Amino acid sequence: MKHIKFFVLLVVIFALAACGSPATPAPEPTSPPLPTNTSIPEPTSTPLPPTATIEPSPTPDPLLFRDDFEGSLGEGWTWTQENKKSWSLTNNPGWLEIIARPGYVGGGNLDNILLRPIPGGNFEIEIKLNFKPVGDYQIAGLLIYESAANYLQFGRAFCDAPSVCAKDGFYVDLSTNGNLDGQNLATPAENTEIAFLRLRREGSKYTAYASHDGQEWRLIGEKISDMNPMFIGLLAGQAWSAPQPAQFDYFIVNQVP
Repeated sequence: MKHIKFFVLLVVIFALAACGSPATPAPEPTSPPLPTNTSIPEPTSTPLPPTATIEPSPTPDPLLFRDDFEGSLGEGWTWTQENKKSWSLTNNPGWLEIIARPGYVGGGNLDNILLRPIPGGNFEIEIKLNFKPVGDYQIAGLLIYESAANYLQFGRAFCDAPSVCAKDGFYVDLSTNGNLDGQNLATPAENTEIAFLRLRREGSKYTAYASHDGQEWRLIGEKISDMNPMFIGLLAGQAWSAPQPAQFDYFIVNQVP
C-alpha cells in the first residue's frame, strides 16, 4: 500500500512540473534593419536637344535697277524722238549728256526723252545731275510718263516769272489731260552745278526731294495724280533761249514699301 501511495505522489509531482512554468514566449517578428551608410543617388537630368538657331530672314534688296552710264546704256532704255547728235556717253566719260533743246514733253516736240518701263508697286527714282540752267524754262531731271497729256516732271530749271518762280531752282510740273496744275513747288537751288534729285511714288502720291551732296535731303513737295503712268526716265529741254548740256552720272530705281 505504501508503494502505491508513493507512485501516485510521483505522478502528481510530475504533472505539476509539466504545467507549472509557462514556456518562454516567442519574440514578435520584426522588420529587417535598414542598411546603414547607404546614400540615395541624385536623379540624373536627361539633357535636352539643342534648340536650332533661327537665322533672320535676309533683308530684301530694294535696288531694282541702276545705270552708271559707263560706256553704254543699260538694258531696257528707249529713246523717244532720238537725235543722236544731241546726246553722248563720251563727252564726259561716265556721264550721260543730253543737250537741252527747244521743245517740251506736253508739246510732243522734245528730242531725246529717255524712258524705261515703270516698275510695279511703290518705288523711288534718283539721279545725280550736273546742270546749271541759265535761261527761262530750261530744265533737266526726272520724268514719270503716261502720255504727252499726262505726266509729271521734276528737275532743276530756271524761271524768272515774279511770285511763281525761284530763278535757278527745283520745280515739279504735273500735267493732267494737257493742263498744268499751276503749282510748280518752286524751291531755290544751291549755288552749285551738281544736284541730286529723288522722286518717290506711293500709290497716287508723288514726293520730290533734292540734295546738294547726296546725303542731306530736303523735301520739295508732293503731288497727287490718278494717271496711269507707263514709263519713267530722264529729260532735258525747254531751252528756247539757247541749248544747254545736262549730264547725268547715274540713274537708280529702288523699291519702297
